[in-house]
Amino acid sequence: MADKKPVSLVVSDIDNTIADKFGAWGNALDAAMDKLAKLHGRDRADLEQDMLAHVPDSMKHISGPYIGKDLRMDVACTPSMKPTSPEMEKEQEKIFHEWDKEKSKAELYEGVLATINKIKSSGAKFVLYTDSRESVCVPRLAKMGITADMIDGLYVLPDLKDGQVIHKPVKGKAEELRNALGDKLVVLPPKTNKPNPKNMQKILDDMGVKDPSTAVMVGDNIRSDGTAAVTLGMNYAWQKGGTVIDEPTMRCYTVFCQDPNYKLTTAEHLGQMNDTNRPTEVLEGFKDLSKHYRFMSPEKAMAAKAQTQTQSGEKINPAVMRRLAHKAR
Repeated sequence: MADKKPVSLVVSDIDNTIADKFGAWGNALDAAMDKLAKLHGRDRADLEQDMLAHVPDSMKHISGPYIGKDLRMDVACTPSMKPTSPEMEKEQEKIFHEWDKEKSKAELYEGVLATINKIKSSGAKFVLYTDSRESVCVPRLAKMGITADMIDGLYVLPDLKDGQVIHKPVKGKAEELRNALGDKLVVLPPKTNKPNPKNMQKILDDMGVKDPSTAVMVGDNIRSDGTAAVTLGMNYAWQKGGTVIDEPTMRCYTVFCQDPNYKLTTAEHLGQMNDTNRPTEVLEGFKDLSKHYRFMSPEKAMAAKAQTQTQSGEKINPAVMRRLAHKAR
């Protein structure tokens, strides 16, 4: 393997990059559909098509699955699934409760915590950057055990009501995390979803990174996570492990995701790859970052890069040399 690249900043997506989301959704929904079909004495495939036939028109513009974001509402919209007795209603509520519990699981992938610790202990910076709304993202991070001292910034999209930015209340550990983050929590402008070079440049500027090649973006979505990073000259580490989909999730995805633009599988992500978003590294899991990168403070990362360029005969940017000379004084 080639020498590890020095990086002073790791910018990471959240869902399916440091923690599973699609698998939790798919496995919870798959189990719930089996239980609902049994409760109603119906063939599962017939039940699924009935539910899809009753998806409100107002929901058909959404990205992603049409069923399984709010299973109670999905069932309520399907007249044939109305319980016929108090006992049946009670059993159906049990199914909803278990579904909600399982789909809401938020656990870090193996090795993520240790890798974050390596990044932080080296003097490098670690930032989370997501398209999730603030009120969705902060509670999930709190469930994962992410604390304010583990990250240097959290960049999220805002919650909106009638087109206006609002700050929805969160409770318990989520409220504690939001308060502890303080100015580290950055709410980005509305409708600036990835890939967005301006948002990525803001992160670089906020973190004081002058040389984008000493930063890496980590994410599962080649188009969304990779495009802005490559555009700005950053490294892009594709978290391929987050695109590996198990059988229950694939089963639900195939049936309930009617949006042809919604990409989930490894093959679909690879189909979006081109020279504007091509990964510089491929990870089987987030913990593989330490196989490809040396985490360093900004000054050390720039010095290490300059030394490598000198040894390889590359021309060094004069501005970089001036900054290094200034740091050495």
